[in-house]
Amino acid sequence: MHFLYAVAPMLSSAHFPRMGELQPSGGNYDQRVSPRGPFTGSHMLNVKNARLRSEHDVQLLRNRLERLRQEERKALKKIEETRRRADQIVSLKTRNEENHMRKALEADYATKQMERARQRLQGAREGQVEAIRQNQEVVRQQKKAEADELRQQRALIQEHVAAQQSQHVARAQQINQMIKQYSSAMQQQKMQQRMLHEETLQAEMEERMLIEERRRNAADILVAEMEEQEEIAIERLRRTQEAQKAAYEELERALSNPPPPIDQRRAALGDYAQPPRLS
Repeated sequence: MHFLYAVAPMLSSAHFPRMGELQPSGGNYDQRVSPRGPFTGSHMLNVKNARLRSEHDVQLLRNRLERLRQEERKALKKIEETRRRADQIVSLKTRNEENHMRKALEADYATKQMERARQRLQGAREGQVEAIRQNQEVVRQQKKAEADELRQQRALIQEHVAAQQSQHVARAQQINQMIKQYSSAMQQQKMQQRMLHEETLQAEMEERMLIEERRRNAADILVAEMEEQEEIAIERLRRTQEAQKAAYEELERALSNPPPPIDQRRAALGDYAQPPRLS
């Protein structure tokens, strides 16, 4: 069964207005001294936290892939043990067919072995069904949590954009008022230098945010690739469990029927006669 994990789309810098796009509705506004407006530290922290969550998802996927590989190795080992046990039982029954005195003991032993094999197979099936159910519930809860988080982030961004717009208008009005109060050209030059410094700081903040956004996008791409690897690993585990089931059926046939020739048994097993290679 394939599991698809939805990764909630993260917010890019396109949700924020570009500096210089917000203009006051009226009044005298000097385009040459208009500031771009600072981004808050909490916005920078939100972008960084989004990238950290993506990297955490990468580690979780690596752990799940490793557990799937371990389950595959265990299943292959059980298949080999089951084939070896089936060969031993077939050889034992072949040698004891001429000895009628031990037939009752062999029949009792075979019955007990077959019952234990059925119990183990039934337990494995029940465990697999429960594991699939639990995984589906985890995926459902994860998708619900991601959707709730996305809605909260959108609401916060809308509030942030409105606050930024209000701050830009108020700051532009304040700067215009300050410029009117200064009479000398030197004072106006100092004010322009200060605004240029703020523009530089704002540009540096935007550059750091773009770097964090690129790192988060790279982590999201890695998450998608590892989800695809996880689907492949789950499919391989399913095929291995089918091979294990075929081995148990071979064991049951060996316990209840006279042993067929070795070439017929291998032909009946088909591709499962040779253990699959681990990648």
